[in-house]
Amino acid sequence: MNDEKKPPQPDGRTSSAPEKQSARALPPLRWPDHGPWGVCLVVGYIAAASLPIVLALALQAGLYGPFLRIAGKGAALVGFMLLVLQTVLTSRIRLIERPFGLDRVMRFHKRIAITAGVLLLLHPILLGLGQSENWKLSFVPAWGINLGLIALSLLGVGVLFALFFPTLGVEYQVWRFLHKGMIAVLIVGFVHALYIGSAFGWAGMRILWWILFLTAVGLFLYRNFFVPAWGRRRFRVQSVEAETHNTFTLKLVSERGRPLEHQPGQFMFLKLLRPGRTSEEHPFTISSSPTREEPVTVTIKQSGDFTNTIHQTRPGDQARIEAPYGRFSFAYRDAKSFLFIAGGVGITPIMSMLRALEDIRDRRPATLIYANRTERDIIFREELSRRADVVRTVHVLSDAGPDWKGLRGFVTAEIIRNTGGELLKEADVFLCGPPPMMDALVRMLRSLGVPAKRIHHERFAL
Repeated sequence: MNDEKKPPQPDGRTSSAPEKQSARALPPLRWPDHGPWGVCLVVGYIAAASLPIVLALALQAGLYGPFLRIAGKGAALVGFMLLVLQTVLTSRIRLIERPFGLDRVMRFHKRIAITAGVLLLLHPILLGLGQSENWKLSFVPAWGINLGLIALSLLGVGVLFALFFPTLGVEYQVWRFLHKGMIAVLIVGFVHALYIGSAFGWAGMRILWWILFLTAVGLFLYRNFFVPAWGRRRFRVQSVEAETHNTFTLKLVSERGRPLEHQPGQFMFLKLLRPGRTSEEHPFTISSSPTREEPVTVTIKQSGDFTNTIHQTRPGDQARIEAPYGRFSFAYRDAKSFLFIAGGVGITPIMSMLRALEDIRDRRPATLIYANRTERDIIFREELSRRADVVRTVHVLSDAGPDWKGLRGFVTAEIIRNTGGELLKEADVFLCGPPPMMDALVRMLRSLGVPAKRIHHERFAL
């Protein structure tokens, strides 16, 4: 096959091999990364979600009358507590994120939003059914009750919008802004509960409700005001290097000389401060290895309003970083061997892992299946060819030219079987690519007998 030349840099230079520097060991895994702490968090979450209704039942605080009315009040107590816990889940608190990974936390957050919505929807229905013997809904036209209906309507719209916004073509930043506005549901629901909630006739329940409300508002202010102003690490752009015709690597150095400690394959939230351009926060994989102190690199493909201008980033531009996040790394697995499967820019976390494996002289067997559309779309092509002693790379192109000598089409179960070979019996498989591709690959791997516990992937669209 004929390798094409590396594309020019924005300033006319071409990408070169990584600078030689001494490698260091991987950062140690600290106690929040391990399973027992995750078990404690799960138990604590269940206990917190149950606390209001358990306390109300124990003290007979407002939970009396017909069964349906008791059930309706109980649904409201648990539903409101789940809304409070949603602010905890979305605060990116490291002690909560590290045992699970932010991707898993956010997927759990999505499911709990649906659960809370169902419980709060059942609240007026069950109260109405328990209002009289003829099972007719009856709502007193009081402003307190109307506040509850407003909160319930806002919650319903918010949940539906969050579930279907990708199909609506809404921009990511617009969705984020509207999603943050869901704090209004909690505020309105809190006022509604204090005004008409008979359960709060007991002073202790009122105190609990105020604590929950202030905790939720405090976390919201911390996440959306304190962190943007003071909680992000300050970096600056050292250089911008073209990897392909539409993919660029940004090298970032700390303004305060503090190296970023992370595991290979983790990701960051990056906000670039570029003169004349809107600053937006987006998640990107850290493509450099933690075995190299600086610069930290992110490799970004032009694929949206923000990333389409990434090549216009200039050395000296400032960057704000929150990192690291995620558990998509061999550091968290006791793997005997590795099978990596990447699509397009999904190679970035895998490249971080490959660079680390080489630096720490890890010689466990590794194979990479790398899917792209054309030859010119292959990111890190030359570097992958230089790492043949670390990983065997097999390229698959869906729109290959006539001179291409490699595999054509899409990654199939047959290609995985023929390429992975004996590795499939024991290898940990790391997948990264577009969501439809990963869904299909998981099904293929399961059909090939690979157990779910050895298949690892994260979705970075948070």
